[in-house]
Amino acid sequence: MARKTTADKIAEVQAKKQEQENELKRLLQQQKAEERKERDRRLYRRGAHIESLIDGAGAMTDEQFYRLITNALNRSNVRPPAPKAEQIPAPKPAEAESTVELT
Repeated sequence: MARKTTADKIAEVQAKKQEQENELKRLLQQQKAEERKERDRRLYRRGAHIESLIDGAGAMTDEQFYRLITNALNRSNVRPPAPKAEQIPAPKPAEAESTVELT
């Protein structure tokens, strides 16, 4: 069995490093896609619920709907309380450590 030269070992390590970087990029893209999907579902579900509570919401223009919601939420007795510090989720470690830029 022939011994590997230092140059061969370096090439192998670089190839493994590139594979790992590609895998990391793929996983980060997958994570972002999952987060977008989760957010979209939440927005659809909450928006549909709000619309179901408003008579004639389907016939309103977007501007009328936004104005109605904004006016309703500007009333002090309608605003939900601010979340306590322990209820606010901490950033995920992958987001803080990630320096890979995806385009």
